[in-house]
Amino acid sequence: MSHAGHGMDMGGGSALVVVKPDHILAEYYWIFAGGVIAIATLINLKEYVEYKLRMHQVSVGKPDPARPKNLLSTTFATVTAISREICNYTIPLIPRPKEGESGTWNDRILKMNHRLTHLPPLGYLLLMGANFSLLLAFIFFYFKPENQRQYEMIAVRAGWMTLTQLPLVFLMAGKANIVGRLTGTSYERLNWIHRAVSRCMFITALIHLSYFLRSWARYQYIQRKLMIDIHSQEGLGAFCVLAWLFISSLAPIRGWRYEIFVIQHMISAIGFLVIVWIHIPDEANYFVWFPVGIWALDRVVRWSWLLYHNFSLFHSASRKGGSVFACQATFTPLSSNSTRITIPNPPLSWKPGQHAFITCHSLAPLQQHPFTISSLPSDGKLEFVIATQGGSTARFNKHACDCALPSPSVSQKEETKTVFIDGPYGRMRPLEQFDTVVLFAGSTGASFTVPLLRDLLRRKAQGLPLVTRRVRFVWVVKKRGQVEWFSQVLEQALGDFQYPGLSVEASIYVTCDPNLTSELSKLQLSSSEEGVDKKLPRNSLEKEVTKLLVEDVEEKQTSCGPNGTCCCRDVVVDEDAIKEDGSGGAGCCCCKPAADDGSKDAITVADSPQTGSTTSSSSSFSGKQQWGLVDKVNFITGRPMVKNLIEKELEKARGETAVVVCGPSGLVQAARGATVELSDERAVHKGTGAQGVWVHCENFSW
Repeated sequence: MSHAGHGMDMGGGSALVVVKPDHILAEYYWIFAGGVIAIATLINLKEYVEYKLRMHQVSVGKPDPARPKNLLSTTFATVTAISREICNYTIPLIPRPKEGESGTWNDRILKMNHRLTHLPPLGYLLLMGANFSLLLAFIFFYFKPENQRQYEMIAVRAGWMTLTQLPLVFLMAGKANIVGRLTGTSYERLNWIHRAVSRCMFITALIHLSYFLRSWARYQYIQRKLMIDIHSQEGLGAFCVLAWLFISSLAPIRGWRYEIFVIQHMISAIGFLVIVWIHIPDEANYFVWFPVGIWALDRVVRWSWLLYHNFSLFHSASRKGGSVFACQATFTPLSSNSTRITIPNPPLSWKPGQHAFITCHSLAPLQQHPFTISSLPSDGKLEFVIATQGGSTARFNKHACDCALPSPSVSQKEETKTVFIDGPYGRMRPLEQFDTVVLFAGSTGASFTVPLLRDLLRRKAQGLPLVTRRVRFVWVVKKRGQVEWFSQVLEQALGDFQYPGLSVEASIYVTCDPNLTSELSKLQLSSSEEGVDKKLPRNSLEKEVTKLLVEDVEEKQTSCGPNGTCCCRDVVVDEDAIKEDGSGGAGCCCCKPAADDGSKDAITVADSPQTGSTTSSSSSFSGKQQWGLVDKVNFITGRPMVKNLIEKELEKARGETAVVVCGPSGLVQAARGATVELSDERAVHKGTGAQGVWVHCENFSW
């Protein structure tokens, strides 16, 4: 790398331009990377100050705390609204097949990768495009790529630019993330930067290798060079490991066997660092030791919290049980082949919307998976609602079903399993600072939104500062049995809810559209069939447990709409048009209950410009009586029209609105896209009086 810093004649021999050494240009890269982190930190600080101001204003009784009231705050709100519209916009890529279509080219592609309906949000693309453009500008700065005499100079420069990205890759990879602390961003939201920068690093490493090969190829020297030069062999070995890291990190391969991916990814990363350390000159070693320090700090912090949270020595309440370990969990089977894990007297505190990693070595050795915490700290217990998708989740569900069966050989101690908790993780803006909160959940995404809803109601009940005036809760489920997951907590939260100044409206949509409820429908179906395990019931209680497992597998999904379609996939354009009259009649063929439950007559709603004439049935199916849900929860058969639901709330808002969505990519994309469209159509903070809207998305992916 001694080619750097040579004076180069860039003006036909008439002028000598001295370029900074390559290692200095590599360090200049961090001026831009650090600048982006600094800007994100300032934005986080601005949001923190804004939160404190709003809480102060509501505590002293000032009206509309979430509404900008002066020139400075209005200017900030306008800039923020424009930035959100740009950053959250997603470019359509492959359209989803129309209802009833299968086997088309887009259907086959989307079955392989459901994410291809849209490109990532424009903000992601702009940030990574700027990063890649900056790298290319540094690599070819004052070079002529067609000049053969400069091939090795370009290769050396590309090597330095590859090396300078290494600390950023590791900085964005840890869970105890320094950047996340500064910017108020959770580690999983920084992980996409980790992957994107890694791919940029792979491309610059490819440039580094290819320009050396081009230089050697002029003299037919490639084979001889690689045979006699140990330095070149080290570089080729490092590139091969990096190429493996790149290929194995692609989404289809990464999701195939995630546990195997994590193990081999860590081993490969360590091997890559070792080979790079051997390959680079001594003056560049700090580019390797800095990532090592980042990784070591992350491990020390995580292991310290892991020891503190999981050993009863540090928790008096856990020592009373006589166990060395603090977390003793019970497993309860739920409908739709799901499991509830409950840990009493939890040794950690958390906030609504956070998640934790669960390890149960007695059921799933050496496996660790993240699950959203579905309870509040005030409940006095740590709860998780987990859908069975094979692997460890299938073992959890099988153990829960075994515990539900009476067996003299199974003691209470054996039913309770020791688990280890790593967490909590996850950050988001506190929802109590927003005037209106709209919560969307698909399937088990309710484990994220239900605690957020309950926390807002808790704050109101306890008289804590709360800016929020309106809360809209929408839950989209595939099967009626899934409502059981949170029916009790919803009943407790909304049953006696009568607080002036806070309006709450909740709806549960039942639809068999997998785009809004599940991205792993085939896997879940096979898991359900596997969970039944073809066992014959031994007694009445076992029959009930087996029925709990197979009820969703046995539901026949025949067509009840035109052209072989199902009515529960129709779009509900106007929820207010659906009136529950209590009469019986034919309901949805795949979402209705047993014949004795009864259901509502189909009610025609307004035509949808997207789907044409649509029909929906208000499916009470005795749901409120079956699960004890109050009248504040509306049961509706069909797909929600997300844009209409958000627009109605925005029209009533007197300040900033928060739209929070957790679920499959179809639901997340619908909410994000609707938010961008409405912000642009209503000209938010551009003189129309329309107030700002902030969107927070959580995906079913890793």
